[in-house]
Amino acid sequence: MTTKDLLTIGVNQKSFPQYLFKYRADSQNTERIITNNEMWFSSPLDFNDPFDCNTPISTNTPLNDIKDWLQKVGVNQQIDYWANILKTNPNIIKESTEKVLNQTGICCFSTLFDSILMWSHYSDYHKGIVLKFDILEDPDFFQIPVIVSYKKIMQHYNHIISPDKILEYLIRPKYSEWSYESEVRVLKPETAMKANNNNRIFTYKDTALKEIIFGFKTPQDVIDKYKDLCAKNNKTGVQFSKMELGQGTHYELIKTKL
Repeated sequence: MTTKDLLTIGVNQKSFPQYLFKYRADSQNTERIITNNEMWFSSPLDFNDPFDCNTPISTNTPLNDIKDWLQKVGVNQQIDYWANILKTNPNIIKESTEKVLNQTGICCFSTLFDSILMWSHYSDYHKGIVLKFDILEDPDFFQIPVIVSYKKIMQHYNHIISPDKILEYLIRPKYSEWSYESEVRVLKPETAMKANNNNRIFTYKDTALKEIIFGFKTPQDVIDKYKDLCAKNNKTGVQFSKMELGQGTHYELIKTKL
């Protein structure tokens, strides 16, 4: 079964959204998303929320659990010696986990294109753009999307007790007040980073970009620039829209085609 098969099943079962949106201010880096198909995958340790991907790592593990874990990972000699090393130096596991995180890349998207707050915070006060991507057009780039889980209670991660749940404990959770972002994370594990020569820039296929949405304050010269960039960079199928302020009784942004 291919990656596209897995993503298609996930989309059909509503496990993943088919379309992801990226809020951007107008900048040279944003232009390169169009001209070079480049997107940056940050280290999780560099996120602006100090708790994000920084869930406390439990270092208080019973000695017998440490021994069991060592046997599971293939340590068959001097079990008692190595277990005591880890017990008396609990930060070894913590530092190793942080090293793995730092060698991981994450690119952040949203399931929303009409969030008033997101336009304000990430698209230069409604003067920037939102890019719409179809994950099924480039399954290698978008595998596998991780839907953020917003929580009020912070859970601690213990690598020895739950070594298979690093995603659930360290990558997926985020403080509940960030829930307005409706975030989805595309993850590049250490193996993918190494295959990319540890370069944090990855490129997507032209056909994955489906639409550029301009903010209601986006200047006309910026709109014209991105239309021109698409025309000159193999993205003639990209649609263009613009957000307008709703005139009804609700606070809302309404998308209109250009």
